[in-house]
Amino acid sequence: MSQPEQNLLEGGLLATLPEIEAVAFDAVGTVMYPEPSVSEAYRQAIQQHCGHQIESAEVARVVKLALTERSRDSDLRTSEETERQFWADLIRRLCPAATGNGNAHSDGFQDCFDHLFDHFRRAENWRCFEDATGLIDELYRRGLQTAIASNFDQRLNAVCDGLPELKHVGHRVISSVVGWRKPAKPFFDAVSQQIGVAPNRILFVGDDLTNDVEGASAAGMQAAWVCRSAVGVTPTTGGAVKITSLRQLIGVNEAADKVAGVDRGSASIP
Repeated sequence: MSQPEQNLLEGGLLATLPEIEAVAFDAVGTVMYPEPSVSEAYRQAIQQHCGHQIESAEVARVVKLALTERSRDSDLRTSEETERQFWADLIRRLCPAATGNGNAHSDGFQDCFDHLFDHFRRAENWRCFEDATGLIDELYRRGLQTAIASNFDQRLNAVCDGLPELKHVGHRVISSVVGWRKPAKPFFDAVSQQIGVAPNRILFVGDDLTNDVEGASAAGMQAAWVCRSAVGVTPTTGGAVKITSLRQLIGVNEAADKVAGVDRGSASIP
């Protein structure tokens, strides 16, 4: 086992970064995921409201492409209306017959959009990853500030309010409110300003190499790339670290103990 892997197993990444005062997490794909998946929810809604048959795999392909294109856009400014427009255009892209032109209800477009927009507002359609369970609580107990920092709109507030695993998250930084999407530097500046901690004392954790890791690193933050399908621990762009579980932030063994309620004496935080 390499030394970085040993450090993560025993004390966690944060033990190697004593200067860190706050941890900011991306939301979707990092601490939470939709259930059913985005592709399945869209497939069902488009079939129900627009009468259009489409495979979940094709939905997933189109969604991934649209999000990738968006991250590479030269203009990363956003707003509540911009976010609504993006998701409306995605329906049109998946179902060209549902244009929303003229009588939007006649082709099912408006009903489909309203259904999906409300669906992803509801916390019951989201789950926290198993490795996020207990993690925020433990960071809170250690006196570290925490934030959810996401390319999302204000629906994220309702989602977070309904997930008990996130009750101790102190700050929410949402792109539609900030006016910028990741990986734009103004987004990360807003994270630092809202938490009240200098960028170099913030660890940003996310699953997207471009939006989260490269964006945070360029803004002067420490960064950790969550890649649950990977094996081992390796450095990435700008000195960031790739981890395979959120538990590696505080040490795999210690995190497992916290979830199980085991007290190993010195590992217990008063």
